[in-house]
Amino acid sequence: MAEAPSTASLLPLLVFHHQPQPGHDDEMLMFSVPKQSLHERLMEHDHLAGGNNMSWTTPQGWMLIITKSSSLSSAAFLWNPLTGDKLPLPNISKEHDIPQQCKCLLSHKDPTHPACVVVLFHRTEPDMWCCRVAAGASYGGWRRYTYDIGDYELPESYRDPPTPRVIFGVAARQGKIYFTDTKETMGVIDFTSDDDPDFSYFDVAMVDYPEGMNSGINSLVESQEDLFLVYVCFVGFDATNIGAIRAYKMEFSAEQQQACWRRVHDIGDFVFLLENCNMGASRAAAPSGLKANRIYFMNNFIKDDASLCIFDLETGARDIAQVHQHQDMHIIRKPFWIVPPS
Repeated sequence: MAEAPSTASLLPLLVFHHQPQPGHDDEMLMFSVPKQSLHERLMEHDHLAGGNNMSWTTPQGWMLIITKSSSLSSAAFLWNPLTGDKLPLPNISKEHDIPQQCKCLLSHKDPTHPACVVVLFHRTEPDMWCCRVAAGASYGGWRRYTYDIGDYELPESYRDPPTPRVIFGVAARQGKIYFTDTKETMGVIDFTSDDDPDFSYFDVAMVDYPEGMNSGINSLVESQEDLFLVYVCFVGFDATNIGAIRAYKMEFSAEQQQACWRRVHDIGDFVFLLENCNMGASRAAAPSGLKANRIYFMNNFIKDDASLCIFDLETGARDIAQVHQHQDMHIIRKPFWIVPPS
């Protein structure tokens, strides 16, 4: 009998959180990019799909697991999917109840860094939750914030009441969270203080769409302490027709008072793994047996299917892989990546 592959050799994994039949327990179908193979009930399945558990991946590889409880608080911890190691977090009280429709990241690559903060952003509301991993009494465990970055610019007939803007593209770099703000500015969130997070902004012009393309999806990615912007551009406003995929690297001035996006065709010996929440992970290609300088993302902007797009930045070649043959899979949430912790 052939020896089962190690978890490390299977990562990164593309995970389809689904419900096989109504009333049945959730399942996780996992596609290994290096092995081009499908797996079920891999790793500690109950952490990912247990009836009382909620889970979020992070670009840093660690996963946030919350065990829901009928008591006044729920247990939470960070989990390393490669080693099984756990880092306990303060319990989450009912007043800070966190919904599943959030995206999660760490402020630092190493969660044991004394200043590392777990941050979750609600996808449709201007709410965020924060917790310092090495939480001291002064920080007070989990906190919920409703931030204000302005309102959406809508036609006058739709402005009453105003619609608050929410944070979309996010990436952690050098202990701070960067986010796309407007066409002229980027935002930065600093968690250094034990008080509320500090929001600041700097000027940088957003890139233009290529000719003939009027819409698209952008994602922020941190790689080797650099900040990248990946644009998946649509022909006109047709999200089923991808016209271009471009990557840009942020260039800071010496004083970091000015910045600009510079288009790149080389991201080194790395791959970018994009999710549908305007962020992504960067991982070294060689240790996983992957070809470098590629961008992976699900081509499911309109409907959920099994189409994984692989884009070669150097050649411009684009491949589509059908990662499973399950028809009419009832997806609980959009596919997400499990990557080795950085």
